[in-house]
This record gives sequence, C-alpha cells and structure tokens, in this order.
Amino acid sequence: MAGYEPPDARADLPERPLLHRLEIRYAQTMASDRMMQAIGTLERAVSRLEQDVSGLIASAAASPAPTLDQGAARAALRSLDDLIDTLKGQAHG
Repeated sequence: MAGYEPPDARADLPERPLLHRLEIRYAQTMASDRMMQAIGTLERAVSRLEQDVSGLIASAAASPAPTLDQGAARAALRSLDDLIDTLKGQAHG
C-alpha cells in the first residue's frame, strides 16, 4: 500500500459550534472548581489533624510519664523465660 494516506480524522467532522466549545470550557471550569473544593477539604483535614497532634503532644508533655518498676519488669521477664524453657522441655520430652 505504497500510496495509501489515511483520511484526516478532522476532515470528516463538522466544525464544532461555539456553544459546544463553551460547554466544554464550562465542564473544565466545573471540574477545576470541584478539584479546588477537594483540595480545600484536604487542607482543612490536614490542619485539623495537625491541631489534634499538637494537642496530644501538649497533653502528653503536661502529664507525668508513669514510672516503671525495673525490678518487677526484670522479674516478669525471668518468669517468662522460665515458662518458655518449661514449655520447650515439655514439647521435647
């Protein structure tokens, strides 16, 4: 097909009326408006989240951290280690 040229796709289409072009522009504007509204909603949500986090940080700093009984924690860990060893022995024995 050495001499074949595809038809111009636009040649078969009638000239778009002005109203159609305005409708497209209106649709693009509406889409842009919706996008801007969505962005605004996201910005407000992020702002509220930042405020919540700031409030949590402030309240955590204001309340004293609970003290940890290190001796009791070590005893609990030793007890768990003993229990694990006992369970291993039962599984193998």
